[in-house]
Amino acid sequence: MGGEFEHIIDQIGAFGRGQLGIFMILTVADFITAWIMMIPIFIGSTGTWLCPIASTNFSNYSEPETSPVTFIMSAANTTNNSSVFTRDTCTADNDICPGITYTQTYTTVVTEWNLICSLDYLSDLITSVQMAGVMVGALIIGQLGDTFGRKKPWFAVLALNSVVGFANAFSVSWYMYAIFRFFNGVCAGGLLVLNFMWPIEFVGAAWRPLCGALSFWSFGVMALSLLAYFLRSWRHLVIATSLLPLPLLLTWWYLPESPRWLALQGRMEEAEEVLCLVAKRNGKPPPDVSGLKRFVEEENVKKEGLQKYSYWDLFRTPMYIKYTLVLMYSWFSAAAVYYGLSLNVKNLPGDRYINNFLQGVFEFPIVLSTIPCNKVGGRKKTLFGFTMLAGLCCLSVLAIDVAGKLEELSLLATVFSMLGKAFMSAAWVSISLLTGELFPTVVRNIAGGATSVVGRIGAIVAPQFVYLGKLSKPLPFIAFGSLAISAAFLGLLLTETKNKPLPDNLPPWDKKTYRLCFKDSCQENGAIAVQSQETVASSV
Repeated sequence: MGGEFEHIIDQIGAFGRGQLGIFMILTVADFITAWIMMIPIFIGSTGTWLCPIASTNFSNYSEPETSPVTFIMSAANTTNNSSVFTRDTCTADNDICPGITYTQTYTTVVTEWNLICSLDYLSDLITSVQMAGVMVGALIIGQLGDTFGRKKPWFAVLALNSVVGFANAFSVSWYMYAIFRFFNGVCAGGLLVLNFMWPIEFVGAAWRPLCGALSFWSFGVMALSLLAYFLRSWRHLVIATSLLPLPLLLTWWYLPESPRWLALQGRMEEAEEVLCLVAKRNGKPPPDVSGLKRFVEEENVKKEGLQKYSYWDLFRTPMYIKYTLVLMYSWFSAAAVYYGLSLNVKNLPGDRYINNFLQGVFEFPIVLSTIPCNKVGGRKKTLFGFTMLAGLCCLSVLAIDVAGKLEELSLLATVFSMLGKAFMSAAWVSISLLTGELFPTVVRNIAGGATSVVGRIGAIVAPQFVYLGKLSKPLPFIAFGSLAISAAFLGLLLTETKNKPLPDNLPPWDKKTYRLCFKDSCQENGAIAVQSQETVASSV
């Protein structure tokens, strides 16, 4: 942010009651994104089923230990007749058997439309469709947020998500369900962008790293487990998660538009009104906004410069090629491992409601620990440490399975899986910081957009890694562990940005610069580093 605007924010209070109220309301929307992204754990799980074979005499049949055959005693005659069923099996041509019966106490889209046997890939495929919607929503709604402001798109997405989600509960086919999940994903992608963008534009530079790290996502995951436990019908769960956020629409009269966005649009009087409103809520006098016009002029000059750059500029020198490729791989790995481990909870031993609830419990404190870790140890060490721990946790689950102890040590395997997810979530914070701090101001938004899109691709393929577990339980953990550990070592190629000024400009595009910039030490060739470390932190 420009210095003039920072000065105004300091006058109204860098983080007072006014900003706290705005931040808390917008952070509550993290419940919505967590519900959208994680609900496939409950409404897309397979469960167990029985297929009838024939009628036989119970006393004359003995079941081998390894047989999938199960006896279900007839209610009409419990003396010596029973029906014989096979458990979780398909016909010889991989089709669904006649007379199939699901045994779990909950319903899912799998049980609704028999997405098993030859159709068992569809549940995870629909989740990938949802994740594709998240990528589309982040791109489209992020642009709408820049064009129409933060407030109108945020409330429009909020309302649209409730409408689409409610309609989804009345889907009559899995095709219809998949289409609605895509648009729910679009809403989630938009909210992820706006929830991050909007609140930090009200606070001072020193408070932005905290606002970026604090999230109610983990609490949303825990709340989803409770809702799913009490609402065993997938339709009822979808209705609940769609309608519960509706009271947030009442906050239209409390949440103001971003004053920075208003100022950049030339709507100076409205920007001044918002700043005075926040000052009043903070118990501060109205700010002196005489420098606001100068701030807008400075920002417009920066915008004119930004228009000259494109995605190709991320590959201008070998140094930036290295940064771009390593960070893209880091974003892809973080998303694939994080969402893969999250969705794979349905395949873990133990109760799925407790497992998912504990995921949120593990994640929150570990993510918070990144604040002191990044401040003391630096971004590079923090990234390596948390990513390596995530990979080792995944490989630990693999080792338990290879040793044939998965059932015996099921609790330990579940804990390792949850810790792996939490560690990767923490690593993602450092990845975001490095993305914002390594690239110059003129291409910072471009770099953030490019790496984020690659991250969304990782989220799209994550359900397919989970599907590998149906072929062999260790396969997902081989994939997740390999991605995490390789990303940890590749991250060592990045430059530490702790306590370093933020570069503003790219080096000139010529052969001489290209040769000079094979080393990180030439990062500032042609770049003017003018911002303090506080501004570095504020850019994330």
